[in-house]
Amino acid sequence: MNGRMRLAASLIAICGAFAANPGWALDAQVLSSRPNMVTGGDALIKVTGVTAAPNVTVGTRDVSGAFAADPKGGFVGLVAGLANGNNELVVKAGAEQKTLTLVNHPINGTLFAGPQQQPYVCENEFHGLAKAADANCTAPTVVEYQYRNTKGAWAKFDPAAPRPADIGMTTTSEGNTVPLIVRLEKGVINRAAYVIGLLHDPAAGPPPSPTRRTPGWNGRLVYSYAGGLLAGYHMGTVIGAMDAAKAYVGGVQNQFHETLIEQGYAQAASSLNAFRTTTNDVVSAESMAKVKERFIEQYGAPLYTVGTGGSGGSMQQHLIANNYPGLLDGIFPRISYPDAMTFFWPLYDCDLLVTYFKETKQPWSEMQKDLVSGKKSYHYCPSNGVSYTNQNLRVDVACDPAVKDAVTFGDIKQPRCTYQDNLVNIFGTDSRTGFARNPWDNIGVQYGLSALNEGGISIEQFIDLNAKIGGHDVNGRPVPQRSKGDPEALRIVYATGRINDAGAGLAEIPIIDMRGYTDGSCSVAPCPPRAYTAVDIHDGYHSETMRARLLAANGTADNHVMMIAFETGDRGPDAPLSKMTMAALGPMDKWLTGIANDTSSRTKIEKIRAHRPAELVDGCYTNATAKITDWKRCQQLFPYFSNARMVAGAPRMDDVFKCQLKAIDPKDYAKPLTADQLAAVKAAFPEGVCDWSKPGVGRTKLGGTWAFYSGNARVEFLGAAK
Repeated sequence: MNGRMRLAASLIAICGAFAANPGWALDAQVLSSRPNMVTGGDALIKVTGVTAAPNVTVGTRDVSGAFAADPKGGFVGLVAGLANGNNELVVKAGAEQKTLTLVNHPINGTLFAGPQQQPYVCENEFHGLAKAADANCTAPTVVEYQYRNTKGAWAKFDPAAPRPADIGMTTTSEGNTVPLIVRLEKGVINRAAYVIGLLHDPAAGPPPSPTRRTPGWNGRLVYSYAGGLLAGYHMGTVIGAMDAAKAYVGGVQNQFHETLIEQGYAQAASSLNAFRTTTNDVVSAESMAKVKERFIEQYGAPLYTVGTGGSGGSMQQHLIANNYPGLLDGIFPRISYPDAMTFFWPLYDCDLLVTYFKETKQPWSEMQKDLVSGKKSYHYCPSNGVSYTNQNLRVDVACDPAVKDAVTFGDIKQPRCTYQDNLVNIFGTDSRTGFARNPWDNIGVQYGLSALNEGGISIEQFIDLNAKIGGHDVNGRPVPQRSKGDPEALRIVYATGRINDAGAGLAEIPIIDMRGYTDGSCSVAPCPPRAYTAVDIHDGYHSETMRARLLAANGTADNHVMMIAFETGDRGPDAPLSKMTMAALGPMDKWLTGIANDTSSRTKIEKIRAHRPAELVDGCYTNATAKITDWKRCQQLFPYFSNARMVAGAPRMDDVFKCQLKAIDPKDYAKPLTADQLAAVKAAFPEGVCDWSKPGVGRTKLGGTWAFYSGNARVEFLGAAK
């Protein structure tokens, strides 16, 4: 373990302010980041155990003047001018002395995600920022204001111009009535465009600071993540789920985002917190750490930070919360998935099924296709499988158009835009191919096994399907041979948390999992037209998969709430999904506030249980917007389905990415096989079939939390996993 790791292992994570007590020993803590993860040349420092202003130096510089008394006790100061590398901060108070080593990193350089991706396309102008001054997209920070008028429309606000007469008003969650004026800071951090926004009326004085709250901010921070799944190499054109056209407070669920602003929540996000830009949760975590650091340096540590966002945004929340604990204190995932790999592999199976059903001469009914796919409707596969396989597996079509344009019109070699090549720092390079190690595998998977045993398909169909299903080659194209995952890649996905085990940071924070029901046929009318022929990608069983993993890892899921609403496509205030979301906001705040203010010696899960509001239970909303808290009734109204691997026998936890094999056992088939049929099954599976009772190949414990990657699969962990 190097010096950086030894130092970090003994230091605390991002935390709130500590009350001063003259009886305490002199102490100094970094509020804005971990001490070894300072970026941008400045850090917010808290000094406790003193009653008078301390003497603080960095090297030979006296920075005592940066410190002011904190109303909560002690002294707080933003120490600037830090050099890259180690900076020794010394605090003196009387005869006592405290030394703290701050390790500073460039604001647009790597922190823990490893060597930065190249090529990289800056898109500053899209965000209203100046043209990139260098290859890191550097541009001046911009502060602007927006206000919402009494008719609900957003417009620019100029503090120097005559004050508009139609400024709307709002009352925050703390009871303060203030104008609906939002201060927005935009700039570039980690080569990404970022936005920080909160209510602030310039006429009432300066914005909040680490030692001074203002009426518009309720002390909480919401961090936003956006969905989509693409392979990076550019800045991106969206900032989390925040909408530039709606003063960065809108988004997919405008009602929810605007309510957050109305109630005084601060909001933040960056363009690398959007999986439609890069499906790299470590880069997303790194970007969030830097943006949150910037937020704390300006406004002080929030009481808590809660994540929000759907689809790919939910993947980021789950992965960051588990692998980089402390960045998020709670999460609000929508239409959720545990992680990106759990999302991808059923789609890769779908891609193979689509190819098979197009080419086979074996007759198949639509109902039989449904049974093999595991979905309410097989149309899920042609609607989604080929599209997402193109985006994340096939090298010739997977790059974002912005990256393709840079290749076409510039002197840049086209990168490999696959999921694993996007995470080459984590997976490392396969010496045989020169590409990132590939974890995808379907050796031994008996597609349609449950459908066969339940009488839904014939043995002839089962044999033909498994003999011809094939796999994908190194470039993502369907081939007759099945896919064989790299054993080291499979070990890595478990050890580094690419497959989310839910046993680290996720075990210790509240999770409210919300989704609109899009699985297909529904028992409440009117059912969306797409329910049968263009099935939405966001099917619901992934919420149950997350619940199963929490229970397996921790023995409890008391921190996990599941909610479903009838999906109408409407995002207005009276739609079931909006009703459900808004009904959860207040209780989530109560839950997180109670935990944050609990200074007892109880464990984190005990605090979660103690402060969980009684109304936060699993439930659903029908088209009548009536909440149902009988989960069995919800499952009848909104039945969940599965995927092709589960039909083949995979567990509901969906965490076996390459199965261990066993010899074919005739007892595994409900009806006795003839000698010829058994021989045909053996010919389809020359290496044997999946033994789903055993752990997946490569299965190992999470190596730890706060992983630092240095390239080609080299990794060190700051924190120990359970």
